[in-house]
Amino acid sequence: MCVCPIGYNIMAKFNFRLQGYLNIKEKLEEQRRLEYAKALAILEEETRKRDALIAHRDDKIREFSELARVSIKPHLFAHYNVYIEVVKKRLEEQQKRVDEAAAEAERRRLILVEAMKEKKMLQTLREKDYELFVAEEKRLEQKTVDTVVSYKHAVGRGMPLPAESEVAGGGS
Repeated sequence: MCVCPIGYNIMAKFNFRLQGYLNIKEKLEEQRRLEYAKALAILEEETRKRDALIAHRDDKIREFSELARVSIKPHLFAHYNVYIEVVKKRLEEQQKRVDEAAAEAERRRLILVEAMKEKKMLQTLREKDYELFVAEEKRLEQKTVDTVVSYKHAVGRGMPLPAESEVAGGGS
């Protein structure tokens, strides 16, 4: 920061040297977040299908049990038995799809977590750089204030004025 002659403070602009890279990491994280959300949506859909199959199977088993209590013809018994086995096979296949979708969602989650870590690392570096920048600006401001105070003190005591290069901050 420097003190202008009319009393305004002008702070230099902070420029993070890796800002472009941080911007890329932020966009990449957002993309990974969307991919994870899509994987979760697929998992949810596959789980919903599985649950519907389970409900359907349970309904058919219950229906079969009620018919068996009353009396059931052999061909109807065989028909229900085959149908329930088909539903069980479909349920096994659907469970495989659910497991695959869950594995994909977990893989996408881990990729997202890694992208978040990379972005956080750059943000932390940016914060540290900013703190160093602010500290340097304060040091320069204090140096300028000290020079102005020394100058005013020297002028007030009738001492010879410092050389122009010393006033501009060239001498320390």
